[in-house]
Amino acid sequence: MELPKFGDFSFKSITQSDLDLFTCDSILEKYFKSDAIDTENELIAKTYFLFKQGILEPLVGFSVSNHSLSANIEINQLIPYGSHYKTYPAVLIGRLATHNNHLRNGYARLTIDIIKAWFTTSNKTGCRFIIVDARKDAVDFYKKNGFEEYPAEMETNQNILLYFDLMDYLIQQNKLLNR
Repeated sequence: MELPKFGDFSFKSITQSDLDLFTCDSILEKYFKSDAIDTENELIAKTYFLFKQGILEPLVGFSVSNHSLSANIEINQLIPYGSHYKTYPAVLIGRLATHNNHLRNGYARLTIDIIKAWFTTSNKTGCRFIIVDARKDAVDFYKKNGFEEYPAEMETNQNILLYFDLMDYLIQQNKLLNR
């Protein structure tokens, strides 16, 4: 599968030399440096870096894996009745971190935008939602990027499940193209 490019930006699969250059939040850095390659080898997740032409170090690291979103009343309202299922296909952004040298430059937001485009272009996997199990300190970031809290009856841990409906993204992109 060809990795997406957006102007001077591109996704690349992780390499050990790129991992050595990547520093970020200590909890996330532990994942990237200790677990990312193992989860790839076990076919659990795939990890990528966002690069910008002319900058040697990775700007953003993220991992994605297949997942699903359980149906509930609110989710089913988004889907036409004839297409209701117990679960819907989703991609999970398992980890997302910006390099310490590039914080607050909009690179994580750009990464999210490219992921949205990536999973809606040519419908590679039949993926309706992007989901994240966000740390509480990251929830506002995801909400600013169009994610909504998944209605849960009770919180089970310190993270909050959020989802983004890729159909909304497609509709928005079609409106922009038809202007």
